Amino acid sequence: MVTRVGYKNKLVKVEDGFVYVFDGKLWSAPLERIVEYHVRGSEALPKPLREIAGDVYRILLEKKEISPMQFRVNQDQWETTLG
Repeated sequence: MVTRVGYKNKLVKVEDGFVYVFDGKLWSAPLERIVEYHVRGSEALPKPLREIAGDVYRILLEKKEISPMQFRVNQDQWETTLG
């Protein structure tokens, strides 16, 4: 799966389970962390990745590349499942 999103001041690419943001610097994170940040808001991500998390989530849902997140608690840790 490859998804590209263009913004006025940055480019975003989702490929092979990673999200890449170029805004003069290249930022990247696993797709699961981006989606988890959007759903829970507690993941520590750099600001350029936080800014696009909601858009990436909505686009992937629309394209049926992911399904809504399912969370389960494993003691004190949250575990997420894509798909």
